[in-house]
Amino acid sequence: MMRLVLFDLRDHAVTWIGAFAVAVTCGYLGGWVASLRATADLCAGTLQRNMQDAATMVLVFSLVAAVAVLVSAANLTVVAQRRSYALWQLANVGPRRVGVVVLAQLAVVAVVGAVVGTLLSAATFVPLFSLVFDGHGRFSQVAPQVGASSMPAVWLAVAGVFLCGGLKGARGAAKTPPLTALREPEPERRGMTWLRALLFVALAACAWWVSSLMLDDGPDKVLNWSLYIPLLVVAAMVPLAPLAFSAFLSAWTSLLPQKWNAWYLARRTARHGLSSSTSVETPIMVGFGLVAGVFSIVACAAAYAEAQGAADFAGLDFTTTVLMLGGPVLLCAVGAAVSVVMTSRSRTRDVALFVAAGARPATLLAEAACEACIHAVTATLVGVAAVVVSNAVVAYAYGLPLFTGLSFAEGLVVSLVGFALVLVATLVPTCTALRQETAAVLSAQE
Repeated sequence: MMRLVLFDLRDHAVTWIGAFAVAVTCGYLGGWVASLRATADLCAGTLQRNMQDAATMVLVFSLVAAVAVLVSAANLTVVAQRRSYALWQLANVGPRRVGVVVLAQLAVVAVVGAVVGTLLSAATFVPLFSLVFDGHGRFSQVAPQVGASSMPAVWLAVAGVFLCGGLKGARGAAKTPPLTALREPEPERRGMTWLRALLFVALAACAWWVSSLMLDDGPDKVLNWSLYIPLLVVAAMVPLAPLAFSAFLSAWTSLLPQKWNAWYLARRTARHGLSSSTSVETPIMVGFGLVAGVFSIVACAAAYAEAQGAADFAGLDFTTTVLMLGGPVLLCAVGAAVSVVMTSRSRTRDVALFVAAGARPATLLAEAACEACIHAVTATLVGVAAVVVSNAVVAYAYGLPLFTGLSFAEGLVVSLVGFALVLVATLVPTCTALRQETAAVLSAQE
């Protein structure tokens, strides 16, 4: 069985390289958390608590993005491999063994990627530590310590999330009739699974509980809890992603004329591939929601401080911003790009089919650009909804007018970066297909 696991990983490296990149990124951030905790163990008193708070900040804010990106990458990888799994069943590989092989592949990619990520973290933690904490003089005497002993826990955590994310896809690969998988590139999905609904209810309940705590403690204590609100609201949007993205995409794209061929093809392509579209848009939505949400909450707190006559409210400094938002932005950028890369083979075949049907190269290049724009705008609109909700809750807790301090500018930077990455990842396979013979692309085997 291990031969099948390893040889299939080698033969479909283009599909698996995206999941590997996400695992490396998660391992890198997990290595930073482990090293920050190891550094805190060498400190004492207030300095130790500050270092522990820094590690917790990186962990909590990166965890939301990590779970969303890992689950999307793992599930998309399995969906992209459905044809291979169907061929295995036709070759008399039992459904149960197919599911076990899929999970084994996910585990191998997750562990190897996490190991590489922690090694990169160990190599860069000491030189980057001084850059990140340069703005805080109280950390100037801290000697950074690489937390090598905690790295195996990071590997297990990344592998666990990967396996949980791919469990549904592995079950589907094992149970799907082979001829169905060969005939349909992606199964049609409608509604929400009970697990997504349960997760949404749990996260919404947590957000409600934190909101109640803010109201009970009074305006002076709101800042202690307010930064958890955008975190929980964005996390609650992740289980709703298939429904939310589909609804927003259909709504705003229907307002534009459909006569331009490139736009028509891009809209149809984005709506048809639910798994790939969701996997591309989720990281951008999470990144935008966290960045814009946090900056909006800080602006709201500044407005309250100004109303109370306090002139010394500093807001977010460089170190806090990097620790809080650096991990999510990095994860979301990688997740958005690799989601498109993992589906490059199917895109290459789709472009060849369009060429065979008479589409011009200029139209297909424009279609790729339009599709990247659709993904970025749809994700941003869902992120805007999350930011508006979180900002309204915090403003109400402060006793300020709703939407006080609402700001999207910082989040739009994430959206623009996501758009650029998705655009490059979309154009590369399109250009590759246009340079090849159409018949050779369509007749290519796995």
